[in-house]
Amino acid sequence: MTLTPLVKTSPLSGVYRRYPVQTELLAGWCMARHFGNPEREQQQRLTGAVLIDWACLGKVSVSGRGAAERVDQIVPGAAAAPPLTSQIAGQIVALRLTMNDYLMLCLPDQADSLVTRLEAGSLAVTDQSGALGCFALAGPRRDEVLERSTALNLRRDSVLVGAVLQTTLHTIRCTLYRASSLEVVLHSRNLSESLFDALMDVGTGVGLLPSGTLTLPITLLSS
Repeated sequence: MTLTPLVKTSPLSGVYRRYPVQTELLAGWCMARHFGNPEREQQQRLTGAVLIDWACLGKVSVSGRGAAERVDQIVPGAAAAPPLTSQIAGQIVALRLTMNDYLMLCLPDQADSLVTRLEAGSLAVTDQSGALGCFALAGPRRDEVLERSTALNLRRDSVLVGAVLQTTLHTIRCTLYRASSLEVVLHSRNLSESLFDALMDVGTGVGLLPSGTLTLPITLLSS
């Protein structure tokens, strides 16, 4: 008997039903390729702001004494990085949350192999890919969306590229990673729809559009 592989669903699967979404399979995940108008989504990414569902992004937590040394073997420089900063090696990003806690981000099909590479000794290594929702917020007007979403000062002259922030957006606890061309917003899976709705509501004034992976592929993780 041939078993059908289990398809993993985005925490926004309910939201998908509100739009003419075209989906695709990414590393076993059913994800939005676009929300019905890919040309408009691409244009809004260039001129306004877009919110992309990146729930399938690989997310692996590493905790315990010796975590820094272990992570550093995969992402050189991670052990020297201070808390709430990041280091990148290829398509793997190490977010240092505390002295002994990291959250690793990787391509959707790389989470299992990353767990295997990290497991050693008494370290707590957990694949959080299904437990955490993830949005990418991109476009030249994305700062305006964030300004309406948190009281935290996120000015780019004070919060630089590579920074890691643990904050609240619309009362929802999030970890925000600032890349050069986008913000990665990680949050509890069961609050993903609420956060999506809140961001879309405040983003109306800047024309924030929900968008799919066609607009912003996850291969841009290190950009």
